[in-house]
Amino acid sequence: MTVARITMVEYISEQVADKFEDEYKIVCPKALPEANAHILIRTGPSSGMSVAIYKDEETAERLLEARQRMLDGFPNVFKDHWHMQGEVSLHYINSLTKNAKRG
Repeated sequence: MTVARITMVEYISEQVADKFEDEYKIVCPKALPEANAHILIRTGPSSGMSVAIYKDEETAERLLEARQRMLDGFPNVFKDHWHMQGEVSLHYINSLTKNAKRG
């Protein structure tokens, strides 16, 4: 079953969050290429959330070490961060949106 890993972060500052987001957009897909999707959400000026979707729990668990190495590459960015994961019960993608991008 498809698994999502949700990570919540509190950044040191808004400026640090801005810089992290720019770098994360480049680093994350390279560090975790086996993820089906990555979503980065700014929940406040200095807080955020990411959602990574994996094809199964085995893949999610196997990539934990790569995820940690990636995060270790961002020293002095986070005040706090934690994650949780679980089975995905709905992964809806609006077909109208998908079709609009093609045409």
